[in-house]
Amino acid sequence: MSNFFNRNCCNRPCPRNVIISNGITGPTGPAGPVGPTGATGPSITGATGPTGPTGPTGPTGPTGPIGLSVTGPTGPTGATGSTGPTGATGASGTGATGPTGATGPTGPTGPTGPTGATSTFTVATTTTLAPGNDATVTTTQTGSAVSFAFGIPRGATGPTGATGPTGPTGATGPTGATGASGTGTTGPTGATGPTGPTGPTGPTGATSTFTVATTTTLAPGNDATVTTTQTGSAVTLTFNIPRGDTGATGDTGPTGATGATGASVTGATGPTGPTGATGPTGATGASGATGATGAGLAAYGGLYNNATQTPTLTTANTFVQLELNTETPLLNTTTSANAITVTEAGDYEIYYNIDLTATAELTFSAEARENTTAIPQTVTTNTATVTTTGGGTFNTSLTCSAIATLAASDVIDLALTTTGTPSGTTTVQANGSCILTVKKLND
Repeated sequence: MSNFFNRNCCNRPCPRNVIISNGITGPTGPAGPVGPTGATGPSITGATGPTGPTGPTGPTGPTGPIGLSVTGPTGPTGATGSTGPTGATGASGTGATGPTGATGPTGPTGPTGPTGATSTFTVATTTTLAPGNDATVTTTQTGSAVSFAFGIPRGATGPTGATGPTGPTGATGPTGATGASGTGTTGPTGATGPTGPTGPTGPTGATSTFTVATTTTLAPGNDATVTTTQTGSAVTLTFNIPRGDTGATGDTGPTGATGATGASVTGATGPTGPTGATGPTGATGASGATGATGAGLAAYGGLYNNATQTPTLTTANTFVQLELNTETPLLNTTTSANAITVTEAGDYEIYYNIDLTATAELTFSAEARENTTAIPQTVTTNTATVTTTGGGTFNTSLTCSAIATLAASDVIDLALTTTGTPSGTTTVQANGSCILTVKKLND
């Protein structure tokens, strides 16, 4: 607390108490003026005159600014008191469990009963049903002898092929669906032997087991067959089920819509033609300008085979050179046994086509080779597909046009392989169906 004085209208100090919390004390006011000196007494030594009155007190200095109200930080939280002790647990209210009763005596053991008879299984008949019927299995049991009568439907005829694209040949119909599997049901368990006098039950007769040895798909038109082989209680079944007939050839697709008219592009002006023939006698005309020499390929050449061939394909992914025995026109190239040799270095277009027929459904791969090493951009792969006429014949074509940089004296040939284990016979067709060409694209 501090005292603060203001002067009022009477120019006298009026005390007023002001409480300022944490305020800053204002500066001390200036000292009042010195009072006037009293008059000098007569120069007579005598009693000292009275002291002059004290001058008035100077005005109080201005009040200092109010101090900032700053709250001090909150003190730390006191420590948590300790937890009181846990009350005692009440007594459990479950009664004691009574004693277990005594086990009764075991009955006497009697003699073992006889072993049940082992069942025998035979296939009485196997009947081929029309496509669309459900497979049937009928069993007949006489004692422990069980016979089966199988009814197995032939595969349904494949659906008619989808309408082919524009062109004379319809698309090949898909292969007919494979007939349903005819696995037989498990035979009944052998009969239990008669119960002997009181004693343990005799051992159960041996359980028959069934396994399917093979399931073979036959050509369309064959009858389905099932054969069995029995060793003790183990029965093995062998199924032969015919494939469905090949679907009918799809109708020829409708003629495609006429394509949009191509853009009208004026070709570059051709070179000046040769001088015209001499006209009828008259004024001698001026000679025409000599035409520019026409541009052409700097080098080209090709080989094809003029007869069918059956390359010997014995190992998967091992390429075999194809026979190419007939030349096309050549320029700055030469030919040797089944290969073309370029005499000028440069960029060449390499083209080949192979049409082939196989007796097995195989995937073939072809490549053009540079000095017996594959040119990567010329490798093509295709799977032979069944023909529309059936009979186990599969066709495919492998065609490629690629650009490669060749050096002078490089030797180019054509090779073929299968990506899986080869089987059956592969026949490469003749003439344009087995051809290799090279064309130099730069001077």
